[in-house]
Amino acid sequence: FIFGLSMTSPIDASIVSTTAPIITMIIAAFYLKEPITNKKVSGIFLGAVGALMLIISGQSTNVSSGENKIAGDLLCLFAQASIATYFVIFKDLISRYSPITLMKWMFMYASMCYIPFSYHDIATIQYEELPVSLYSEIAFVVLAATFLSYMFIPIAQKTLRPTVISMYNYVQPIVASLIAIIVGLDTFTLVKAIAITLVFVGVYVVTQSKSKAQMDAEKIQKEKERESI
Repeated sequence: FIFGLSMTSPIDASIVSTTAPIITMIIAAFYLKEPITNKKVSGIFLGAVGALMLIISGQSTNVSSGENKIAGDLLCLFAQASIATYFVIFKDLISRYSPITLMKWMFMYASMCYIPFSYHDIATIQYEELPVSLYSEIAFVVLAATFLSYMFIPIAQKTLRPTVISMYNYVQPIVASLIAIIVGLDTFTLVKAIAITLVFVGVYVVTQSKSKAQMDAEKIQKEKERESI
């Protein structure tokens, strides 16, 4: 995703990111046999419309074009497919181990994979010249944006369905817009109000959709009722 973002525009990367719930729903349907219900599709559609409204209203320039832009979009799309696959396929594994254990091994192997690509950049940094404020920003990225957020995800995966988890991806543009408004970089408009409402309604609708377990339970209950009659 980072390489893709460097090759395309922020608005393109944000728009591609809205595909995560859709990809998750499709993979869950094939792998976990989760039903693709009208309520689930409607919720994803509403959330995607709201997220796209926020993204497009907040960014109006596209500085990247040509083959690099297409390659960047494809890399961002591959990143969304990867996280969607993680939400679905590793749900059983996550239910058996603690978040600490999972994060320990996940980040250790991730570091091993990423070091060959980042070693040159890291080795050339003049650390003594970096301002103190930058270290505090790095600490926030490492502790809050990475450690805590990735710690909370497996906790949620133990109780929520993959599609529901991925739907909260649509909350990110809301948070970004609210922070921009608070610090004075943006203004609150009717479009943003409608977009935020659509996102929350979409997330709610998806959470109310029936899971495979619920539909199976209803089917068994109906069969029992017919037998009793």
